[in-house]
Amino acid sequence: MLIYVIRHGESEDDLSDSYGGAANFVLTDHGREQAKATAKTLKDANISAVYTSPLARASESAAIIAAELGGLPIETISDLRERNTYGVLSGHTKDRARELFGYLIDSLPFKPGEWPYCVPGGEEYEPFVKRVRAGFEEVVSRAVGGNHENVAMVTHGKFTMGLFTGVLSLGEEYGKDHGSVNVIEYYLPRLVY
Repeated sequence: MLIYVIRHGESEDDLSDSYGGAANFVLTDHGREQAKATAKTLKDANISAVYTSPLARASESAAIIAAELGGLPIETISDLRERNTYGVLSGHTKDRARELFGYLIDSLPFKPGEWPYCVPGGEEYEPFVKRVRAGFEEVVSRAVGGNHENVAMVTHGKFTMGLFTGVLSLGEEYGKDHGSVNVIEYYLPRLVY
């Protein structure tokens, strides 16, 4: 099975200089164009199903990709959502977060968003990696159950990092940009009698 791991297109938090993470931002017009461009790169991939994070920037990207590829079925999987890296800062512009939580930001021994740490109120690394594994396993299970050989999984930057580094131990050599596509060749276990 080929699993196309796709990062959503540019979203509103990128333009407003906000802490995204678990906050539910929508795509920008440029992000929608990125999703269309991603679909064009996948036109010959024979994808038959799309699985997506429930967050708007991913689900909107998934809807665009599915439509561009001929109206593919889309299923939402909660565990594909982005890591809550920014905790109490999520959803705030960086300037507003500094006004509200400057004392907290100044006390952190890391920069908000720096891997693998999280801001108070965020999702700690080990539980996050467990969730990423569960999300990936659910994609595989649903794909197998639907007899799909090639599927798309639309998710987020930190999720992809967690998948490639924490779950699959493949390192950090993968596409990280908005709209990027990484391909995992997944071999299903075979029973031998």
